[in-house]
Amino acid sequence: MKKILFFMGILVSGIHFSQTYYSQDFNTAGLNSWVGTDLDGDGKQWANSNVSSINTALGAGSLVSRSWTSASGGITPNNLITSPLINLGLVTANNAYLQYDLVTEPGYPAEKYSIYVTTSNVSGTIITSTPVYTETVATGGFQNRSVNLTAFIGQQVYISFRHYECTDQNYLIVDNIQVKTLADKDIVLKNVSLTEYGLISTDYQLKATVKNGGSETVNNITLNWNDGTTDHISTIPLSSPLNTGQEITVTHPVAINYSSVTEKNMAVTVTQVNGATDTTPADNSKNTMFRTVSQNSPKKVLVEEGTGTWCGWCPRGAVAMKYMDTNYPNDFIGIGVHNNDPMAVSEYNTGANFNGYPSMNVDRAALNKSVTNNEMTTQVSTRKLLITPAQLDASATLAGNALTFNASATFRTVMNNVNLRFAVVLVEDEVKGTTTNYNQKNYYAGGSNGAMGGYEALPDPVPAAQMTYDHVGRMLLGGYTGQAGSVPTSITDGQVASYTFTANIPTTYNLSKVKAVLLLLNATTGEVINTRSFLLSTLGTSTSETNDNYLTVYPNPTSEFFKVQANKNVDIKLYDASGKLVLEKSNVYPDSRISVENLAKGVYIISLKEKDSEIKTQKIIIK
Repeated sequence: MKKILFFMGILVSGIHFSQTYYSQDFNTAGLNSWVGTDLDGDGKQWANSNVSSINTALGAGSLVSRSWTSASGGITPNNLITSPLINLGLVTANNAYLQYDLVTEPGYPAEKYSIYVTTSNVSGTIITSTPVYTETVATGGFQNRSVNLTAFIGQQVYISFRHYECTDQNYLIVDNIQVKTLADKDIVLKNVSLTEYGLISTDYQLKATVKNGGSETVNNITLNWNDGTTDHISTIPLSSPLNTGQEITVTHPVAINYSSVTEKNMAVTVTQVNGATDTTPADNSKNTMFRTVSQNSPKKVLVEEGTGTWCGWCPRGAVAMKYMDTNYPNDFIGIGVHNNDPMAVSEYNTGANFNGYPSMNVDRAALNKSVTNNEMTTQVSTRKLLITPAQLDASATLAGNALTFNASATFRTVMNNVNLRFAVVLVEDEVKGTTTNYNQKNYYAGGSNGAMGGYEALPDPVPAAQMTYDHVGRMLLGGYTGQAGSVPTSITDGQVASYTFTANIPTTYNLSKVKAVLLLLNATTGEVINTRSFLLSTLGTSTSETNDNYLTVYPNPTSEFFKVQANKNVDIKLYDASGKLVLEKSNVYPDSRISVENLAKGVYIISLKEKDSEIKTQKIIIK
């Protein structure tokens, strides 16, 4: 973006309209007439970098300063960058503001920076002046900021950003800088929150996140939702006055409720601000889809975790995935998406587009989230509650290494002109390697970075001989974005959609440890609507066997735990070689993780019984 100067002073009937006096988005190479100063002389300072993978709103270039690098680890920056001269003598309105986008690492947000506004561009003069704004960022991710520059109207000034007094976080990104006057009344509708799917005859509340983009303090807004037929207009008092640049989320008092299966395109609009017309209405409207379902469908939440053997922090991801397997087996499916190691799948790594390691995408809706037990639990627990419009099933034939996989979805809603797709990911557990590329870098060695599921007792790196990798994403069937045309574009309640995938699985994979994870994707948004896993070892070698008819446990042999592959809850009894009952559990959910760590090594007989089905027994070896 180029520097933009507007000389029009617009004043109509006492109403001020927005005017922009300076604008820069750094999409052209270099600092674009800004001047960087390395105040501590460490050779590291502000740079213009393409970090659009973090957020597409950043475009092809952004100002970036770091408090951590992969080469140096944690550093303490003292970096200044100063704008070209900005003429606020052109301002004819009664206000002026600096507005910019700000991004820090979601898991490590605590970057400190200050903003200075001075008539001199000498670095020593700048940093001895009083900043107009200072912040240690509390919450990471993409945000907007607005700083009042009204006191500088009539002057020619330089604006400087200083990144300093913070260590070992990651990055501070500043972009899309504007100096402008604001309209008096300007509410920006930032986001509309409404579950996409809901049960019939059930109330759902529409929430709207609004930002005060004007100079006037806002005390109430008038909000309307229209489903294509009827307006629902309400004036909503704000819980506290909304000042310039602040955001708030409000709830529309009229619930959304339909008694039949239907599809609605909701138009949401802010119609008034403080009882009067918004002077910039172009940013006041958004649309969102709402569909009712005749019944909810079982849902599991997909977590795709970016990892690599070269990544010293990535043991944290392996520990979190194991934690979820143990504590949330009914809600969670995990896949490790490897980067730049022998287990990497290029298309998968490119599609996931992680901006750091370890990080995770949850249902491909919550992207680049930090990886901890707590964060994974929060994300899965939240999305597990979503109403789900389709139940997934599958059958398959596995003849040697030739897989024919028949995916199906039974829909419980109505959709028109949609772009849904099936995709399948083949995932392998207990992957081992012999070369040094399978060594796991381990920053938790020695315990200086705290306990991490036993990795603190392992060396750095952990030798390949001591490593076993679970949840390894091996193959994509239908590609990362799903198979085009695999699901019809129009759906009716009760309709079953199906598609057949074929693949030759490499002979190097252990088929007894491979499962097929079926995804139903919204190809327009990229989000995962539902997912389900199927263990290939239950499919036989030549005959088709549906997942409604098998009942088994895996892994077998095992040393720590086993899971039940079933479609209904199961009663379990485990007997030792003498016939003694050593473990009994009732009403166990499919894929639940059952610990056997306290049992002696040997051969056991397990009894499995689904409701209204015959008992099935099989041997299980604990090693």
